[in-house]
Amino acid sequence: MADRENKVYCTFQEAQDHRFPGHPEAPERIHALGEWLNHPPYPEISWLDFSPASESDLTLVHEESLLAFLKEECQRGPHEFEPSPTYVTEASYKAALGAAGAVLAVSREIISVGTGRGFAFVRPPGHHAEPDTALGFCLFNNIAIAAADAVASGLGKVAIVDFDAHHGNGTEAIFWNTPDVAYLSTHERGIFPGSGGWDSTGHACGRIVNIPLPPFAGNMAFDQIYQQIIHPWLVRFKPELILVSAGYDAHFSDPLTTLTLDTEGYFQLACNLVASADSLCEGRLAFVLEGGYDPLALADNTQACLAAMAGREDFPDHYGKGPGVRRDITPLIDLLRNYHHLEE
Repeated sequence: MADRENKVYCTFQEAQDHRFPGHPEAPERIHALGEWLNHPPYPEISWLDFSPASESDLTLVHEESLLAFLKEECQRGPHEFEPSPTYVTEASYKAALGAAGAVLAVSREIISVGTGRGFAFVRPPGHHAEPDTALGFCLFNNIAIAAADAVASGLGKVAIVDFDAHHGNGTEAIFWNTPDVAYLSTHERGIFPGSGGWDSTGHACGRIVNIPLPPFAGNMAFDQIYQQIIHPWLVRFKPELILVSAGYDAHFSDPLTTLTLDTEGYFQLACNLVASADSLCEGRLAFVLEGGYDPLALADNTQACLAAMAGREDFPDHYGKGPGVRRDITPLIDLLRNYHHLEE
């Protein structure tokens, strides 16, 4: 039997009927992960049942007008409704409720138990969805719903770390003026959605941190960021739960971005976040799947993060090491540490 401290609570929703011809955000992204339901890669994994989120769950962070808009768009059948492009089908509203519910099942289990780690393997993703707007392949903001629900349940502070290659504009907007939720994003500068400038959150210095990275940042940059920004930021904020917008489109094989992390880099990043959760909030840590558009890399990278949560070191790595370009991001880190008062 797995040690309780290494228990990893997981949910899975493939949403087969939420698909659009030629669109990269498709069920095939995560299809291979479904094999883990019957054959988990590690004995520490515990699969949870879940129900769709209720509309009252959604309105913790979203306007009712967004719910009404998406219902109406789904009734029109399969189509793209905004230029990112984001699409719906007749089944998409139900799929979005399911994704949010699967995330809530993980976060609520961890809160109920009082400790533990988790991973919600879900689609559609969520971190671009704003209070009243769906965009960037996202319908409802799954991780924001879980964070707001955690605070409503009685937790004092929740920190969200977003390592998707795209800035989580929706999560930032939702918690723009919410002092009990902190948000930190690493993302590739100059790509969709065009937000997330390093100096764009002056009203929330030290709570909302954006780290726009140059192309080919790679593993070393992310390790430097964790050591010098992420961990000090978490230590100062003192969260009772850490949620992670886990996007894997920063991998060097991904067709949409060029940050060039590799699978070992994701493993080290996850190990670091596990260590932070263990030292700061009794191990309470939940990953929520966002982007990642190479299915083979996505399977490797998510399993690497599961390995870190389970206290394991074995995971597949079909692509191997990244290209090895070393970008010097020290000036950016110095700038951010000064701006957010993270100096030692």
